[in-house]
Amino acid sequence: LKSCTSSPAPALASAMAQAAPTAAPTLPARAVVSEVARDVVAGGVSTSVVSALLNPIDVVKTRRQVGIPRTALQEAHAAWSDRGAWRGLWRPGLTASVVRELLYSGCTKGLYPVVRDVVTPDGEDPGLVRRALAAALTGFGGAMFANAPDVVKIRLFAEPERYPSFVAAGREIFRTEGPQGLFVRGVSASAPRGAAIAIGEGTTY
Repeated sequence: LKSCTSSPAPALASAMAQAAPTAAPTLPARAVVSEVARDVVAGGVSTSVVSALLNPIDVVKTRRQVGIPRTALQEAHAAWSDRGAWRGLWRPGLTASVVRELLYSGCTKGLYPVVRDVVTPDGEDPGLVRRALAAALTGFGGAMFANAPDVVKIRLFAEPERYPSFVAAGREIFRTEGPQGLFVRGVSASAPRGAAIAIGEGTTY
């Protein structure tokens, strides 16, 4: 009789407490910074490895774009014959390519989750628009941040015999053209392009 007449309130309260959503645990600031740094390094390294492997294709493509009057196969054969596979196709601009991808892809892939969470109110799904916004911001910023090695990369691709190294090319461009030659030249095209690529990657992955 006692069990039949007892109030169901305690049992109901316990069931409601179990069903209620629990707040996501808050990570310490050090753990958050460590996670972001890990994502930045992982994003930059993964893409820079691919860029390094495909550097000969990028070299030939750039030389064709700057007006060398040969087909891609003819340019690849000429570079191989004149300087060998390593010095003619792989080595030109290799360091600049790797540095550029570490900066650009590190930003677009590593900082994207952080920016996405910043532009999304707590408790809401980011949705397509906010994902696109976060991708655009990281892509635009990454391209601006990586503009200097991108400029050096193109110069080394086109004229590898003119500059002995990545650092030497950067110094000469800075000395002869000023800071705008490294940090501003071409950014009006590369930054929107970087944003567009990041939007495509971030919203469809």
